Amino acid sequence: MPSPGLGLAPADTLATRTYAGLLAAQFLAAFNDQAIHASAMFFAINTHTLNEDTAIALMPILFYAPWALFCTLAGYLSDRYSKRNTLVVWKFAELGICAIALFGFWLGTGGGHGHAGAWVVLATVFLMGTHSAFFVPAKYGIMPEMLQPHLLSRGNGLLESLSFLAVILGTVSGGVLSFVFLGREANIGIILFFLALVGALASLLIRWVPAANPGLVFPRYLYGPLYRNLKLLLTSRTLSFAVIGIAFFTFIVAFMRATVYMFGESQNPRWDELKTSVVVGTVALGVGLGSPLAGWLSGRKVELGLVPIGAAGMIFGCVLAGFMLGYIPGLVTCTIVIGICTGFYLVPLFTLLQYRAPKTSKGDMVATSNFINVTGAILASLMFAGLVKGTKKAGFLPEVPVTDSVATGTLEKREMIRGRPVYFQVGDLTVGHPPTAQEKRLHVWDHLFGSKSGPVPPDIEIDRSVKVGDEVVVKYYQIGEVEHYELRPVSEPMEAEYDARPLPQFLFFGAGLMTFGVLVVLRSRVRDLTERGITLIQTTLFGPRFTPEGLASVPGDGPVIVRIETTDPAAVRAIRSAVDRYVVVFEPKTVNAAVLDEARAVLNRGDVVGVMMDAPGAVPFAEALDGLKIDVRSEERVLRFGSVR
Repeated sequence: MPSPGLGLAPADTLATRTYAGLLAAQFLAAFNDQAIHASAMFFAINTHTLNEDTAIALMPILFYAPWALFCTLAGYLSDRYSKRNTLVVWKFAELGICAIALFGFWLGTGGGHGHAGAWVVLATVFLMGTHSAFFVPAKYGIMPEMLQPHLLSRGNGLLESLSFLAVILGTVSGGVLSFVFLGREANIGIILFFLALVGALASLLIRWVPAANPGLVFPRYLYGPLYRNLKLLLTSRTLSFAVIGIAFFTFIVAFMRATVYMFGESQNPRWDELKTSVVVGTVALGVGLGSPLAGWLSGRKVELGLVPIGAAGMIFGCVLAGFMLGYIPGLVTCTIVIGICTGFYLVPLFTLLQYRAPKTSKGDMVATSNFINVTGAILASLMFAGLVKGTKKAGFLPEVPVTDSVATGTLEKREMIRGRPVYFQVGDLTVGHPPTAQEKRLHVWDHLFGSKSGPVPPDIEIDRSVKVGDEVVVKYYQIGEVEHYELRPVSEPMEAEYDARPLPQFLFFGAGLMTFGVLVVLRSRVRDLTERGITLIQTTLFGPRFTPEGLASVPGDGPVIVRIETTDPAAVRAIRSAVDRYVVVFEPKTVNAAVLDEARAVLNRGDVVGVMMDAPGAVPFAEALDGLKIDVRSEERVLRFGSVR
């Protein structure tokens, strides 16, 4: 038997070079994904290439569109060749993408072509999405090839925890770097290129694994396998449960990210990149905390009981966040709770997909799942954009009276603090005051957490293309007690302004309602989903907890009869919870035709029949049913599964 360390057999420990290399490569890939995502969005807004609504809605579309376009090709390459090679190739491709981002940042600042540079950087969001479209199927597909099945939940928990830690740091860093290097964004590109280089070197630690299906022929019709895989995923009860749940996760993450960004943009005065990114990152912080806890609670099996617990927590967090918008510490607490519960929800679904996908096409299945995820993410972006526009047209967001051309003339003076305008003079109009030496020395930490006192200063926006000496138009409007001034070139038309402060509450409530709807759908696929959650809570708090062994003998589809050789009610509940399909338990006293028909109906609809073998008619009842027989014994709080023909 080859040694696990050679990468030719799944390891029975997480302490391997391959797993460590995967964690490091994935961490830095996720960090750069989110850092480019956030910094590109703020760069497009700050250069006035896109307005806030469009930039927020466009980012998920740019990032996730390649997942749909290249899903079949990504799955083919992942299964046809060694997944290690796929991971390494795309980590080195990330170097080129970051180099393009560096060029775009320089073009938009030092090169003097703000709009062109912004579009180059926006293009790298699409390219990083392409990177992820090929990297993710190999990443998740290689997990069952490097770890034994009983380690998948814990391995996925740690992988997701570090991934979302990277998401936190990447999201926050994208805002921090945009704030610190405003006007000097080329520095962001240099930092991201260096991190991509470190990640590429880390990927070389991953040991070679053989191709899952080296004889796989390139499809005659590129999207033909997509149709076949979709049919398999959506007709298999266990796989459809996983992909529907994961697709909603992608949907809600995209929707919640846009909601929090919109919350920052709707503040009065508007939040800068730093504050907004910190709050966005708290959701990922929660997922980073919840994922390893979910792996620990799962033990040695796929714990579907975590799904309803996570969904219920997400609903509670979204609704409570809607009431906490005026109290930032409370909002941050809610977003962390949402993240923790999202980790509970996500880990068992990814583990189930890896566990039940066919061995020779795990990468292809993950890639097809990504196609479904893309549908969710793009739908979230389109829904978000539609809701924002719809609420404006319907009058839900009141239009703010605007005084255009409150001043027209030459921009004579302006002063900035960390790239933000705080003072300007156009003709006879002077707004703000020149910053003091102490204000100019303000550190990022003081800016974020320092106490604010005195009157609220006016909110000033100046088009990035405007320089001292240019002819400008000054627009004025007021929201609440805050005065807003916008300076634009005389050639640009005026845009309407709206008071968007009521919108985030509506979006948070909507996210909670949508989560409830998906929980109902998932419960229709696994009808005892709620009971599994209750059983998990009871056994975690009060015990006893059973350790399942031999679960691989229980197939994901087809007729299965589980012969239960225990009378312990807790063990029976643990057996039903351990099997990732709905189990209907029978305790036949005699072989009754009506009860047999009921059991056959259970098998025909794709569920599992459990037979209490201590019942007088159990043996002939079980033998009368056609299907794979699975024996389950409870020994010292260990559930032992074994199949018999």
